[in-house]
Amino acid sequence: MSQVIPADFIHELHGKISSTSNGYFYMSKKTGKMYFRSREEGYQAKQSPRQKWNSAAFAYAHKQLHAIEENAELTAQMESDFKTAQGKAPNGKTYTTAHAWKFNSLLWEWKKENPYE
Repeated sequence: MSQVIPADFIHELHGKISSTSNGYFYMSKKTGKMYFRSREEGYQAKQSPRQKWNSAAFAYAHKQLHAIEENAELTAQMESDFKTAQGKAPNGKTYTTAHAWKFNSLLWEWKKENPYE
């Protein structure tokens, strides 16, 4: 079922209406008319093996970091580890927040355990 949009809102409409929409609105430069184009968003299915490997690393890091931040004890441990490491991650970069530092450390940990071949 299509969504009903007020007429005065149409001139400002562009892009996707919501995350569940199956397409997006755009304005034609030639005619000045509004059009709707449906688009399949299956770009993740067309990832290269290296992109899939990086996506798996990000998924792991996000899941682990979420679990750590839900537990106050683990969050305190993460903060103390961050201060001990002085914000320096295993890859040599320095981070200003414990969240960014831990995320990078988890990425590095996963990539070390699952090398790209």
